[in-house]
Amino acid sequence: MTELEKLADILHAKAFQLTIDTQKIIALTPISDSKKHTLQQLIKKSDIENDSTYQSFSYHLGHFLLVRTDINIAVLFWFDYSDSFTRFNELLLVSTLTNLKSIAQIIYTLKTSRSAPDETLHLQHISKVDQNGMIIKFGSAAYYKVEKDIIQAIIYSHQNDLINALERISQINLFNVQNDSYTTSRLEKNYLISYIAILNRAVIQWGYPVSLAFKVHHELMKELESIKKIPTFSQVLQGITWYYFQTIKEYRTTNFLPLHLRIKSYINEHIGENITLNDIASALHASKKTLNPAFKKEYKLTITQFIRQRKVAVAKELLIACESSTIEISELLPFSSQSYFIKTFKDLTGTTPQYFREHFFDQHLHL
Repeated sequence: MTELEKLADILHAKAFQLTIDTQKIIALTPISDSKKHTLQQLIKKSDIENDSTYQSFSYHLGHFLLVRTDINIAVLFWFDYSDSFTRFNELLLVSTLTNLKSIAQIIYTLKTSRSAPDETLHLQHISKVDQNGMIIKFGSAAYYKVEKDIIQAIIYSHQNDLINALERISQINLFNVQNDSYTTSRLEKNYLISYIAILNRAVIQWGYPVSLAFKVHHELMKELESIKKIPTFSQVLQGITWYYFQTIKEYRTTNFLPLHLRIKSYINEHIGENITLNDIASALHASKKTLNPAFKKEYKLTITQFIRQRKVAVAKELLIACESSTIEISELLPFSSQSYFIKTFKDLTGTTPQYFREHFFDQHLHL
């Protein structure tokens, strides 16, 4: 596996090489023919700029990052919310969406072995309908209708309804006035904070556990406040919406899953906590002595071994997608100490967290 493919795997993206003039794509990571066809249709609708090295294209069900590495060649990282988005957790969500330029620079250097240019990331939204460049002026009645439709689509797991609602909200000018960059960023943060609070109340009223809802709320708030500027507001809004959609959809079906899948789902959902077998047994209403046999039979791992693997996998994601220190990441996951985090990471990957980060950032981007 090449380092470009490893990066795609860490970020839960599908990687492609694109020949720009013919729009021919070659998959660098495994993908189904139907998914490949979907991406080809999205590329056809995209207005790829000839003089831009980094471009991000969002659409109703995800986004893809285009990095031009030669005159007629580009690398694409495709983030398909309907396919792999549930593998993200709230610790990684906002960081990935707001650090697209850094990720694009890593892709450039991994592909070319050259220093990545410091250029602007150009953003574009691919609409399902021809808007003719028209943006609808903010109207409270229209907006609250869209917000209501988004909430209903989330709590009833109606994917097509959510797609349509997100398409409508993308056409609404949420910020009417012209402001400096700091004021605009603060307005965007305030809006997203309010939006998350509304979604949180809605899913709690539907029946999602209060403790889990506030855990998501807390982590998202912390990430938003740590960001100085939100360069991809619409993508962050859309990503947060799909995160809640997939969370409720998964929770809705979890009670009907076999025990080993429910255990795995619980671990993924609580990876930022100190998970014990007693916690799992209590949450799943299962006997503690049945947990490990059911899990090991399916995955050939004990539950403790799987938790360690998942924590290291999430740590890799955080090391790539955000600037948190190793001690902050060890506390987020949480490990009993920074030294134990480093030991566990090295046992499973063969390298330290700091070396892993430098391998992708310092060596490749010459930071």
